[in-house]
Amino acid sequence: MTASVLDCISLSYQPLWGRARSLAGIGLSIRPLPESPLPGPVDARELLEALADLLPVDGTPLFLVPQCQALLLELLAHVEPPVARGATGPRFASRATAVPTLVVPAALLAGSDLVATGVRLAHQRGLRLVWQGSADTPPADDVRNSFHRYWLTLPPAWAAAALKDATRKATVGEQIGPGRLPPGHIYGDIQSRVLMEYCLDRCQAVAIAGWPGEDVVYSLRHQAMQPSHAVVLASLKALEGDRSAEAVERILSEDPLLVYRFLIYANSPALGLRNPIESVRHGMMMLGIETLRGWLGKQLPHASRETALRPVNAQLVLRARLMDRLLDAGLEEALRREVSLCGLFSGLDLLLDESLGTLLSRIRMSLRVQDATLHRAGPYGPSLEVTLALESADAAVVQEAVARHEMEPGRVNRALLEVLSGVDAGGATV
Repeated sequence: MTASVLDCISLSYQPLWGRARSLAGIGLSIRPLPESPLPGPVDARELLEALADLLPVDGTPLFLVPQCQALLLELLAHVEPPVARGATGPRFASRATAVPTLVVPAALLAGSDLVATGVRLAHQRGLRLVWQGSADTPPADDVRNSFHRYWLTLPPAWAAAALKDATRKATVGEQIGPGRLPPGHIYGDIQSRVLMEYCLDRCQAVAIAGWPGEDVVYSLRHQAMQPSHAVVLASLKALEGDRSAEAVERILSEDPLLVYRFLIYANSPALGLRNPIESVRHGMMMLGIETLRGWLGKQLPHASRETALRPVNAQLVLRARLMDRLLDAGLEEALRREVSLCGLFSGLDLLLDESLGTLLSRIRMSLRVQDATLHRAGPYGPSLEVTLALESADAAVVQEAVARHEMEPGRVNRALLEVLSGVDAGGATV
């Protein structure tokens, strides 16, 4: 097979979560491989064409984060600004909703006249650029107006002041600065639920990069964790609408806790099933639709409406789908579902505050699933490790994991893009 641009780079991704606690965008980090199978640098036009071919034109907004200066310069020169529908122009530019936003990391801009010039020229062409860096060191005056918005990390003093400010009522006319964050931007590396809510709700941040999942779950420690009300209700509606078994399974599997509870129920001695139930589909077949409908109906009154858990669950669903895509296409369906459960259950310990070993002992999971989730070992261990690496903001982490497990970078990149092509944004504009 002839090498392509996707064989020459490593990709990783970061979800951007909006004020509705739904997906508002995807940050896609890009790092060229140290030893490229193609001669010369990465061709930005070929990269943009590959993304246009694999990602839907009406999909989740995409933010490209190049991690080397040469690639940044290439993208600054070749990403075309959005154009009106029906207008003529380059193929990528004519598909207005598919045009990505280009992120300019501060480290690649600092001290580089070439990058500064590229930024100004790209801005003059109408390209929407995002500057990424620390909130206390904004870009220089000569390029500051070239950026549509910022992707900010908060230095410790700013984060501490913002947390203090979050505990008191806002007053009108306070100066923007430490403790009063600029609105309309993206904030990254937020580890606190209070700070996340302050950024999104009080300071009107457009999105949060990543999610403070551990602190969100910790903030709910005094209440029993329950499956999502929206997912339980959607599953019931799918059953009532005579949707296919595949559709019902997919909807129910949008919540890892709901899947876990269902497998405990399906394997309970009270049901008297002779063989272990190791997947949602298997349980649906053995129990029947009416039994499943009755069980879901009992979950609904106690189901959770906590919106801050949506990103936590969504990340585990993405992990499950990525693991599925990373494995060989010829794997039989039963094993594919097993692989997906590795990703879906890899964060159960966070959700339920118990060890994974204890949690998995309550359901009849195969040794393959247990080896992967508990020890990153067995046939599924490498796929889980690479899937976790793909969630890093640094694509170099992916390069190391892919090389260690002797996977093909191009196949990993295509699997990631195929999964991202199927995610739905929550309607926010970033």
